[in-house]
Formats: sequence, structure tokens, C-alpha cells
Amino acid sequence: MQHFEDSLHIDAPVEHVWAFYLDTSHWSDWMPRAEYSDFSGPLDQVGATYVGGMRIMGHEMKATYRVVEIVPQRLYHERSDMGPMDTFIRFEPEGDGTLVTVVSDYEMPAYLPKFIQDLMSKRWVERQARQMLEDFKALAEATVPAPV
Repeated sequence: MQHFEDSLHIDAPVEHVWAFYLDTSHWSDWMPRAEYSDFSGPLDQVGATYVGGMRIMGHEMKATYRVVEIVPQRLYHERSDMGPMDTFIRFEPEGDGTLVTVVSDYEMPAYLPKFIQDLMSKRWVERQARQMLEDFKALAEATVPAPV
């Protein structure tokens, strides 16, 4: 099993970062390579599910994700049947902003051809995840409401 962990500071209050993460209408803005559908309900509810998919070199990867633990404005924990994958996203106040930490344990889907699994090395996955986090940070910061 592979392990990924990364943290970054977002210059926005934890309430905003949490709400922005759970607003799936923005997901394609910071996760452009994937498509998400079939949301069973709000993602701040344990048991909520959705389907995510992407194509890599003509091979479709599709997974069902399930929210398994929620601590409002502190922890979002989901599992998927792809690989499998177990992901924790922590939101912690840090000064005037938020520290977001992503921890994920995953395996490459066995149904993918070996050459695609090799292309999707740990380094490639980590690079893609870090880019998504940076894009998430930029968009979350850009959408902070102006003080009244």
C-alpha cells in the first residue's frame, strides 16, 4: 500500500475552507482531470456517497467514495473502492488561516494494465495531489468574502 501526506496553509478562516471543500460545484475547478456524479446527499453527512472517474490513456478508472467520518470544520474522512483508498483531510485553525493536511493510503487498481500502473507511480500520484492542493488553496483564498 502507498502512503501520501501533505499539508499547506490557506489564508482563509477554517469555516470558509471547510465550506469551500464541501461545495462540489467547485471540484472541477481544482480537480480538472476527474468527473464526479451521483452524489447521494451533502458530503458533511456520514454515509454520503458519490462516484468519481477519470480516463488515463484510454482506460477508465471509476470508484465509489463513501464518507465514513465527519467532525465539522475539523475532519473529513472517506474511503473508496478503487485500489482501495482511505483518505483523511484535516482542517486546523492556524493564525488567521487554516492548515489543511491530507493523509491517504491507497493501492493502484489491479484491473489497470501494468504499464499504466507503472506510469502512475507514487511520485506521479504525489505530484498530481500536490497540484490539486495548490489549486484548491488558490481558489479557496480567492473566494473569501470581503469584510463588511
